[in-house]
Formats: sequence, C-alpha cells, structure tokens
Amino acid sequence: MVDKDIIEAIAELDESDLKRLKLLIDNKLGGDLNPKKISYRSKEIKCGRESCNSCPHGPYWYAEWTESGKRKTKYLGKILNEIIE
Repeated sequence: MVDKDIIEAIAELDESDLKRLKLLIDNKLGGDLNPKKISYRSKEIKCGRESCNSCPHGPYWYAEWTESGKRKTKYLGKILNEIIE
C-alpha cells in the first residue's frame, strides 16, 4: 500500500514534476522506455550573466536516451542521487 503522505505529495506536483516522476518510474519498472538505454548525467550550467560570481550552477540532473534515432534529454532536478541508486 502506498503511504498517504506520498499520495498527498504527488497530488501537489505540477505537470512538469509529474512528467519527471513518470520518467523515473518508467525506468525503474521497465515502462515506456527500455531502462538499459537510459543514462543519468549531472551537468553544471553557466547562466550567461556577466555579473555572476557563482558560475557554473548546479549540478542539475538529466535523463538521456535514444528514441527513433534521436537523442532525447529530460531535466530531472537538482537532487537525484537517492532516486537512481
């Protein structure tokens, strides 16, 4: 049975966060995508502001896979280590 707190937290997610969660769940369960083809990468991103003293920012996590011969990337968020391990 799914914990009530988890259900309530999911109900509060916006569409973008729900898509990220679906990608992670599909990968764990072998859903829409072949889980062996998904890789996770952390990237540090430069914001492009000349006045920024803290570049690069991140790390930000991305899922990457190939679909119909094209490379696809999906932003997953800042914290991911606990989810993919």
